[in-house]
Amino acid sequence: MQTQEVNVISRVRLMIGRVWDFIIHNKSFTFGMLIFISILFMALFAETLAPSHYAERHKDCGEDNPYCRYDPPSAVHPFGTNLLGRDVLSRIIYGSRTTLLIAFSGTILGLIIGVPLGIISGYFGGRIDRLFTLIADSIYSLPSLLLAIALAIFFSSSGLLKIVAPVSFATAVVYIPTYFRVIRSQVLQVKEETFVLAAKAMGAGSLTILLRYITPNVISSSIAIIPFNMTDAILTNAGLAFLGLGIAPPTPDWGYDIFDAKDLAKIRLYPWLIIFPGFMIFLLSFALSLIGDTLNDKFNPLLSKKFETK
Repeated sequence: MQTQEVNVISRVRLMIGRVWDFIIHNKSFTFGMLIFISILFMALFAETLAPSHYAERHKDCGEDNPYCRYDPPSAVHPFGTNLLGRDVLSRIIYGSRTTLLIAFSGTILGLIIGVPLGIISGYFGGRIDRLFTLIADSIYSLPSLLLAIALAIFFSSSGLLKIVAPVSFATAVVYIPTYFRVIRSQVLQVKEETFVLAAKAMGAGSLTILLRYITPNVISSSIAIIPFNMTDAILTNAGLAFLGLGIAPPTPDWGYDIFDAKDLAKIRLYPWLIIFPGFMIFLLSFALSLIGDTLNDKFNPLLSKKFETK
């Protein structure tokens, strides 16, 4: 028992040491993670951090009193107020939940669908491979934002766009072919490896080979894609919201707040309406890009070698 405990402690220490070494030697990853964790913390504890509720209007604001609207940044409202007298800072804090929820759900949904399809298509080949590849290439050939707009219009006409799920699905469909193509190409290589051929020779079934030998060796390729797809999901959601196809108000969303202030006269007179939510979209996208670049170098060593030889 003592020997087992020592081995467990040694493995934990070794793992912690590797993680710490990775953090020390990848400052851009660390910086990106600090930003991302800060925004995630803001989303998790929005009720505590926000000065007021996202839909709460200024106490003196009413139909007969327009003077509480468009208050500039001040000690009371650090980021100012919007048309309805709502605190912009509070909407940004609560809006981080909507942004991260759409980014996470859209990316994970694309991952859950795209990875299994890529594994099945690459391993079995034949008609299944041709069918899945044809569908993936057809979706991939369309501009991602255009496809998301078409899906958003469909959901909007159905009255479903008022909730997060349809928007997440509209963004997820765009990323399914990305995971499919990457995983499929990896499976085509791995299935010809000696250990896979040996498993087949020993009588292992297709399900066993897929679960024990194929999937563990190709799944890491998808990890590097996740931060980039989250970035695309955030920007796609912002684009949909800017076109009036995003989450319906009063749900807080950074993209919708920019859409609400897109009028040129408003931008000139009340620049804080677009500066602060726009900066948050940039900051989160920047952090995820830093994380994605580091993970890409980590899990795609062939790509890094390619650039080193140029």
